[in-house]
Amino acid sequence: MKNTFSIVILLLLVSCSNKEITKEKDQQLKYSFDNILSYNNQDTLFIKSRFADCGEWGGHEEIIKIYRSERKVKLTYLKYKVNCGNRDNLGSIIQIKDITNTITLSNSQQTNLMNYINNLMKLKFINPEFSNAGTLFSVEDNKGTLKLSKYGNNIHLLNNYNTLMINLGFSKVVIESK
Repeated sequence: MKNTFSIVILLLLVSCSNKEITKEKDQQLKYSFDNILSYNNQDTLFIKSRFADCGEWGGHEEIIKIYRSERKVKLTYLKYKVNCGNRDNLGSIIQIKDITNTITLSNSQQTNLMNYINNLMKLKFINPEFSNAGTLFSVEDNKGTLKLSKYGNNIHLLNNYNTLMINLGFSKVVIESK
């Protein structure tokens, strides 16, 4: 009887301590843009995308700017449009600003942004593609300490981006075959 009682007490103590350790770990790991964006509006993350609307000549660009303003995490979305026949004197396609939208990010939108960045990192490990026409997705900061990019036509790249766009309340990108 003494042994049974001792075992029950020992199990309760071990069980409680495991819960406390898990609780402490969860409290220590707080994923938030608050941890990488300073309060003085000097830190900015950019999510940039370039699509192949005009084949190997490129296409429209989209830029998501993540920053802190008024102690809140905000996002500005810029979308450009192109006319594949309209080029500058160097032969580059001229980008014309089409949409500008600024929002204050909810916690779930911030989580969706972190998921996008995490998934883009995972997609860096897929086979590289060799092509003259493809999409480019990148994440970088304004200080040059973060730079992550992936180029290619893999459908997972576009799906990752479109999932983000839908979760942020923007239109997804549809790439038409040329």
